Amino acid sequence: MFEKALWYQNFKQSRMMIWILFTIFVLQMPVQTIFTLQAWRERSIEAENTFGYTFEIGSFEVSSIFFYPGLYNVIIALIITVLAALMIGLERNTRRNDFTFALPYSRKSLFLAKWALGMTAILGSFIVNFIIAYLLIYFSSFSYALDLVSLTEIFVAPLIAFAMFYSFALFIGTISGEMISQIVLTFIFGFFPLGFSTLVYDFFLTNNIATILPSINYWNWIEYITPLYSVVGANLSLIGFLINGILTVLFTVGGIYLYQENKIEHNGEFLIFKRLTIVFLIGITLCFSLLGGLFISAFAPWGSTFLRIIAYWIGFLTFLLFSLILSRKILSMNLLFRGKAS
Repeated sequence: MFEKALWYQNFKQSRMMIWILFTIFVLQMPVQTIFTLQAWRERSIEAENTFGYTFEIGSFEVSSIFFYPGLYNVIIALIITVLAALMIGLERNTRRNDFTFALPYSRKSLFLAKWALGMTAILGSFIVNFIIAYLLIYFSSFSYALDLVSLTEIFVAPLIAFAMFYSFALFIGTISGEMISQIVLTFIFGFFPLGFSTLVYDFFLTNNIATILPSINYWNWIEYITPLYSVVGANLSLIGFLINGILTVLFTVGGIYLYQENKIEHNGEFLIFKRLTIVFLIGITLCFSLLGGLFISAFAPWGSTFLRIIAYWIGFLTFLLFSLILSRKILSMNLLFRGKAS
């Protein structure tokens, strides 16, 4: 895992994305902290000079600097996904993977080297910029604002979330055959539990059979096992921390196992494991059909149950046909090109 040659090779092909990620963290934390402190100063001065105006700092203003649902989290999730794709997917597109597997290292060592470098880059970038931003607030006249949030909320939560999501993105790379499919599948499966549950719920609701659904509030549990939500939605509960920790271990162990079983002759194809083709065909078809039903039924009058059901099944069957055609083409594609993985 700590072989210098492997670290150099992986860094060479992913260094641009690593520096982009570091830059985003700089903008999110130190730079945003400077602007926020200036805004607080202006508001405090205005409060002193304006009768009846009270200056208060909200906890969300502090937490939003470090880890909060928003554009920065979406960008970070995208960068982490691309970073993982550069580690595995790009090697498959360029056939560099053939050379990598020929090196005198076990596939487990190869995978762990990619995992360790990515973790070091992601968590290291976050920690460095977190410390800078934290100290900027701590040594300012608004240091009391840090009492409004906990380190668990602004430090531990994002660390675990980023570690889990990168492990997940690498795991997806072990079943996808090239870079584009790895990126696409990472976002699809990253949102799949919550997205699929929403589609199924709408199916039961529109067809007036929602009463058979469990009465318990299962949405929170679905959010816990939705990888993308932990990064973009900022899941801050204790159960969320524990589940993210467990998922990190499972995705890492699963990734090691599948990487050892990879078939290089399928590099460039949508999937590495051909026996998964039928599973993906059924899954893509079902999800697009449910999405079609939800989309078309939205055009029917809400008060007319009969018309909504008819519209739902028209959309379901129409999208079923198109998804069958589209999914076959996607699953049979092969993308290989010559070039350097750097």
